[in-house]
Amino acid sequence: MYILGQRADKTTGDDINRLLSNQIQESKVLDYKRDFHISKDKDKKEFLFDISAMYNTDGGCIIYGIEEEKDANNQNTGKPLSITGIQIENSDKLIQQIEDVVKNCTEPSINHLIIREIEVGDQKVLVIGIPKGLGLPSMVTYNQTNKFFKRRNSGKYAVDVYELNQMFMQNQVLKEKATDFRKKRIDTVLSQKSIPNLKVDTSLFIHIIPFGFMDYQILDFSTAENRLTTKMRPIHSNGWDKMYNIDGFATFTTAYDRQSIVSYNQIFRNGVYEVYSSDLFYETRHNNQLGFDGISMIEEIKRSAEEGLFVLNEMNVEPPFLISFSFHNVKDKLMDNQRSIYARRFRQDEIIFPLILFPTYESNIGELLKPNFDILWQSFGFSKSPDV
Repeated sequence: MYILGQRADKTTGDDINRLLSNQIQESKVLDYKRDFHISKDKDKKEFLFDISAMYNTDGGCIIYGIEEEKDANNQNTGKPLSITGIQIENSDKLIQQIEDVVKNCTEPSINHLIIREIEVGDQKVLVIGIPKGLGLPSMVTYNQTNKFFKRRNSGKYAVDVYELNQMFMQNQVLKEKATDFRKKRIDTVLSQKSIPNLKVDTSLFIHIIPFGFMDYQILDFSTAENRLTTKMRPIHSNGWDKMYNIDGFATFTTAYDRQSIVSYNQIFRNGVYEVYSSDLFYETRHNNQLGFDGISMIEEIKRSAEEGLFVLNEMNVEPPFLISFSFHNVKDKLMDNQRSIYARRFRQDEIIFPLILFPTYESNIGELLKPNFDILWQSFGFSKSPDV
């Protein structure tokens, strides 16, 4: 969703003029269109084919209101010739129309488009920024079309069965690599190779992994402490410190003696967000044995995930995400039920819950993580987790 290194929502008229003056040619991530029409069925189909093709390839931008040069056979060359502009009477209405058409006529729905009207001299152009589809490929479903498209440098094409199978397999490969990343990271942290003075006697991890973490551009943390620190509150912390490190940027809180770190939030340069705490457990009223309050745990996980997604949105990390949590070094620790004289114990040393797909930033965290909360409660012998 970038034009000359600028995100589509920050693109200016000067950027559009530079495309022409530098003769920037069309590519997989850039497409020029002279006209914009979606009122007729044929035009709407072509529009959806273009959007989905870019989504299913590498993402990118389509600019409406730019005419291309023609070759000797009167065919488009992909080089911008002039700014012809398009008629836009009501920008808000047009944006709503585009979003509705794309959302309702693709499956899975394509969301998070950037739609921007830009004035270039006395002309108006329309820029649509399209994210890279990192989950399942999206199919155009308008008027029972049911087709998948991808994009070459020179335009879109309908994919065949073989390539479609590869697209679906890539989705599974990404999930496997995310699972492998989480496992290696947990091993590194618990062996204290990442943070030597970290308290690891009982541990909770929360991971938010963007589907594009393997090929994500390196995030810029040069202004992170001003933009992010207040939102990166470690679990059970009233005050916290911050630090830059080899992995990216982190906030952390220490034990009362200031000798060990008990909780931290880490954002990696590849867009992964990690929450860690050994401070969730306390001495319960059951012979002072270590345990945690189940309802407080749900609230802290939901809060940490919400704040983590806020931070990633601030850093322009694109969804979808895989999110989950895990417990480590917890055998015989208690889940303390404040409403009962009874408490139940962990029967295993660790529980690593499945990574769950969060398609958009608007996804309901509590609702999507509820199956994992239920699994945790069932491991203690309850039928389900409480609604919090």
